Amino acid sequence: MSVPADRTARHSERTAESNGAEDQQPTARPSRPARALIRISVSWLIVALLFWAWYLGAIAFVSPFLYPFLWLGLVGLPIWFWRRPLGVRLRAWRLPGFLKFMLLGYTMVLIEEVLAALVNHLSEGFSWPLFLQRIEQFWALNLFTFTGFFVGWYLLARFIGFSRVEMFYLGGGFGLYSEHVIILLPQGQLLQFVLFAPLIIFTYGLILTPAMLSLGEAGRLRLSWLLRYALAFLIPFLCSLPPVLLLQSLRANFPDWFPPRKFVP
Repeated sequence: MSVPADRTARHSERTAESNGAEDQQPTARPSRPARALIRISVSWLIVALLFWAWYLGAIAFVSPFLYPFLWLGLVGLPIWFWRRPLGVRLRAWRLPGFLKFMLLGYTMVLIEEVLAALVNHLSEGFSWPLFLQRIEQFWALNLFTFTGFFVGWYLLARFIGFSRVEMFYLGGGFGLYSEHVIILLPQGQLLQFVLFAPLIIFTYGLILTPAMLSLGEAGRLRLSWLLRYALAFLIPFLCSLPPVLLLQSLRANFPDWFPPRKFVP
């Protein structure tokens, strides 16, 4: 049966509009295990934050412990609530994928390190010139330390592919190694691990989130979950070696470029 030309045109327009809308749809709802993981981890985070709030108010005011409240409250919550429109805009941003991924990652690091510099500098009192110097020092340090993290995750997402939930928590898990929190377990400091780990996981996961939201189609290389998850730690580690080795050399020769070791050993 033939279709009149005007009806054909209208049908084509509706199809194109539908396809465009599908391109901007948020990703499918996480699976039941993923939703369980989110609920458990958020509960864990809340317990840790409540403890540190109590510690700051009742035991001792240690300014670096303000960091997770500032970072998660000022940056994390807005990104979470507006993640869908943010993802649509970032995916529509016409820029080569790798460049966009790296720029978004570095932007989050620069924002995050302003807060890190602030809470560490408060332990010295407060001076605007010194605070601005601390910001520059923390920026210099962490642009090196996070470069391999972003390059590694771009390669993982481009060629293998991970869900957003996987990227968030695996990226956060890498932070446990980078920040040396994981060594608390073999040292028998289980309570310290429980109270610090969720802060690190959500910090690193949040740093990766805008870059993650900018990604289009995921990689299609099929691997077992065990190999995929092992590569999620191995690839960022290997990509981090050159910039971190360069950082160590620069820090040894130009210590004033970077934060004092009392802040970052």
